[in-house]
Amino acid sequence: MIQTRIDDDGRRGGLTRVEVAVLLGILALLAAFFLPALQNQKHQRVRPLECLNNIRGVGIAMQNFASANNGQLPSLSGEMKFVNRDSKEVKLIAGWPIQIMPALDGSKLMKDIKSNAVVETSQIGSAERVYFRGFTCPLDDDSHQQPGGLSYVVNAGFLSSELFHGDPERLHRVDQLSWDGNDVAGEEADVEVAAATGVYWHHSKVFRPSLDYVGEGDGTTNTLMLSENLQAGNWWDTDTTRLAFGIPVETIGGRVPFGKGTLFESVERPLNTTFDGDTIAPAQPQEWRINSDLKAATGTRPRPSSNHTGGVNVIFCDGSGKYLSDRIDPHVYAKLLTPNGVKYGEGELLQSTY
Repeated sequence: MIQTRIDDDGRRGGLTRVEVAVLLGILALLAAFFLPALQNQKHQRVRPLECLNNIRGVGIAMQNFASANNGQLPSLSGEMKFVNRDSKEVKLIAGWPIQIMPALDGSKLMKDIKSNAVVETSQIGSAERVYFRGFTCPLDDDSHQQPGGLSYVVNAGFLSSELFHGDPERLHRVDQLSWDGNDVAGEEADVEVAAATGVYWHHSKVFRPSLDYVGEGDGTTNTLMLSENLQAGNWWDTDTTRLAFGIPVETIGGRVPFGKGTLFESVERPLNTTFDGDTIAPAQPQEWRINSDLKAATGTRPRPSSNHTGGVNVIFCDGSGKYLSDRIDPHVYAKLLTPNGVKYGEGELLQSTY
């Protein structure tokens, strides 16, 4: 025990130098023990906020892109034509992250991408495959501060079951499936139904997604735009499953079958997901559910996921952010993906349900 010194005249004296040194040593030990824990707690509080701010930034960039393009959203992937530093024309297949990069304070990187793009491969140069902070969540250890890291994905809606674990050929387009009961894909009626099931598609001449389309359908406040996904790929990828999330639908030879036992009730009401006998809730495996199989390989689970507790950060098409629980009713979740589901038999969705 440290004791105060008594002078010869009976007055209390100060601490001795040895005692002060001992006290300072004790304080230093306490600081070394407690400060890291306090800093870690503060860091754990800040990181989720940073993640939410980052995904909101991506949402704002989407809105700015649409404003500069007559309301049209970027495609899942599309061809960009430009001349590189060697004065050669390049046809770069660019996913949505590259398309919105200038709207996300990435003009310098975009300039370098165009300057150094490789003609022979139609890909970006190796020097440009860097870490881009705005595309990652600090809690996504596989992506944060990693070259090419991507934590956020876009709403591709209903995906063919044949493409759910990988779509390197970029076949998720509005004209690729028959939705009207026959074996002819890409008819006008097929395109109309397909467009109603998701927001983002690979480039097609017959349809370009836009915020106006969403607003005239189920509404921008009821339609998901962005979510987190731990299995997202790199920001320069073009594979659907690395850039997007969705729900798999059964397909047979390019045709979507209808009737009891599928996600759909009939040709007349193809997006009705609340009929007796549907398999959306009990279907196994439920690889499309939020936070399912968090240890899956990159690009094999195009569904929302995160390292947050119990849910994911999402952005709606109106730009608003929300924390979506991984226990959300599957029918409600399906309705949040469709931008124009009500037109094809889907029930009305109240915001109080999610």
